[in-house]
Amino acid sequence: MSAGRRSLPIRCAPDPGEALDSWLEFIAARLTCPFTDVLGALGLPNRETAMSALVLPAWTIRLTRDELASITEVTGVAAGVLAAMTLQPFDGHAVDILPRHRRVNRRVLWGRAGSRFCPLCLADTGGRWPVTWRLSWSFACTRHHVLLVDRCPACHRVPRLRSHPRRETPRPGRCSSAAPDGGPRPSRCHHPLTGVPVTAIAADGVLAEAQRLIDTALTAPGRPARWPLYGPDGAPLNVVLRDTKTLGALVLNHATPDDLRPLAPPDVLERLERYRADPLPASSPRAPDARHGDLHSYAAPGDAAATAVAVTAAFRILRAANIRSAARAAQWLTDRVAASGKPLYPGNVVAPGVAISPALEAALRCSRETMLMPVARLRHRTDVDSTRPPADHNARARLLPAGLWPEWTLRLTPRHASGRPAAQHADELLAVACLLAGNTTPIRAAVRLTGTTVSSHNVSTFLATLTRHPNGADVLRAVILLADHLDTHGAPIDYTRRRALFTTRPQFMDAQAWLELQRRLRSNPSPNPVHAERWLFHTLTGSPAHLAHPGIAPASPAQRQHYQRFRWRILPAEADLLRHTARRLLDEHGIDEPVQWTPQLPGHALHGLQLPGPHPHSISPERLHQAVPGSDFSIAQLARTLETTTAHVVHLLSEHPLDWSPPRFRRTQHTATRAAQWRQWYERDHLSLQAIADLEETTLATIRLALLKNGTQLRPAGSRPGRPRRK
Repeated sequence: MSAGRRSLPIRCAPDPGEALDSWLEFIAARLTCPFTDVLGALGLPNRETAMSALVLPAWTIRLTRDELASITEVTGVAAGVLAAMTLQPFDGHAVDILPRHRRVNRRVLWGRAGSRFCPLCLADTGGRWPVTWRLSWSFACTRHHVLLVDRCPACHRVPRLRSHPRRETPRPGRCSSAAPDGGPRPSRCHHPLTGVPVTAIAADGVLAEAQRLIDTALTAPGRPARWPLYGPDGAPLNVVLRDTKTLGALVLNHATPDDLRPLAPPDVLERLERYRADPLPASSPRAPDARHGDLHSYAAPGDAAATAVAVTAAFRILRAANIRSAARAAQWLTDRVAASGKPLYPGNVVAPGVAISPALEAALRCSRETMLMPVARLRHRTDVDSTRPPADHNARARLLPAGLWPEWTLRLTPRHASGRPAAQHADELLAVACLLAGNTTPIRAAVRLTGTTVSSHNVSTFLATLTRHPNGADVLRAVILLADHLDTHGAPIDYTRRRALFTTRPQFMDAQAWLELQRRLRSNPSPNPVHAERWLFHTLTGSPAHLAHPGIAPASPAQRQHYQRFRWRILPAEADLLRHTARRLLDEHGIDEPVQWTPQLPGHALHGLQLPGPHPHSISPERLHQAVPGSDFSIAQLARTLETTTAHVVHLLSEHPLDWSPPRFRRTQHTATRAAQWRQWYERDHLSLQAIADLEETTLATIRLALLKNGTQLRPAGSRPGRPRRK
């Protein structure tokens, strides 16, 4: 920088928001001197390559430190004001500047060359050009309610594509482009731009509103746009404009005139259609067949009407209240894209390599939800409007039983009118679905990790069945919420370890102890404890009984049916014995975990969901037991009495065993349940038989017989430790 530069004879303050080159041209016009004189006085290069090329000089894009200091010294304008007169404040927000060359990257954020203009504003200001007119995002004047003009009507060139001719004195308000006749030294067009015809728009219309939103954002480009779709923290302006560009490109490439009719008046739509018919100028080096490709996916629209409609259509989606609302707003657009034959992949619904925000990607994916494969809906979690991409969640397999928890299987399994499940092994299929939620693992791997025997085809068919069910979307949502709950809170049981420990075990309990209990409780005891073994395997591992060791696994449909009947016909004393046995088995392996566990989601999580099965806790155990008519009853009859499904009744009876035995065996069952406590009172607390009988409100003979059967050595009558004997 040269020291001691002279001040200009006349100092003119720049207009608020004015472009730097516009201000310098205005100064040259006031001084009635060639433009090169002003450039030389300010220390700016006037023989730069850009002065003769079809690009603006670098100092109009971003000023260097020396250039800032030189202009400030000569004009007295602060460096911050000068920097704001270039595109530098918008770099990384509304435009992308290549730092090495100080050029606009036209392939990012719809970068463009030249400037649009409002003739009425030029007339009001004496030919001053705002810097924001250079941005593709400026398409309308919200002061005069007109679309900006793209070209000079006389020479048909875009204004301010290059620097003003340095040997000529600027004429503000007139076109400085070369005249159409051309030549090595063409004359200037000098057409008055203040009288160019304009296209009016409604002051309170959607086009003007879209421009006002952009203008507001451009006043503080570094501030995030707090639109509901982007969450409470909002999103940076460049993210919002990148999403706008993506949606706008889809609109320009695929929307029909009927789609756009609600957005703009007929004259604006007419301009749009003329532009879409031939978006490239005749001098474009691109091949003719490229004119009909997805041009607007990277190139800024060359017509303000096209930009206005594209941005307004995009804002209708981006200004939605949430992802689901945005999906509904975008469905017409993605339908048009799909109808054109362009593939829409779940992982990238726009195009490979196109970067959009997670919120918009989720909205576009949700707009195609009914067309996605069911497994893709699970992986991308579309039913919960997720913005999270699929990831490796195979660790969730340790938290999942091979068959989904009975309570959740009851709620989530679709059933036929007869009450039969819509698919066999629904509990196993639901467990695999829970592992696939938000997961990248293949279906075959998910089946292996959960330890089930279903096939990949079974899983795909089941998920397809779910999507066709009236409540299928709610089932998928519940499965995803359940998977998220496990990822967040974990589970107190390591099901993978239990499957490894107990799946190959051929025996779980002493057959003689089970037979003895059967004799005391049932009039027709079963000598074979195989159902009890299956119950223990099922309870410990969470795996269906058919996955157990071949020695105890039910091999035929009849055996599986008998085991299911055993589960809901089990007596309380039998269930207690089996639970104590399960606890002992876990203790033997040093496993400090609960015997059973079922995840519980917060009440609000499932609010509004219509699930195919009833809520397990909608009927209390007390109400269930009161409704049972006697020892011989029908599940279907009990379901009708309770106004629920047979599957619900079977689940309740399995979880809350009922003492349905005849009175004599009911008393025997009570005796078997209390015998251990009576023995403790008798041996440790030294209570007499009569005292125990009084406490239990039963007979002395019942207490005596129960203790003898349990191997208790009775004391002689009238004796107890510490009591003096009679002489």
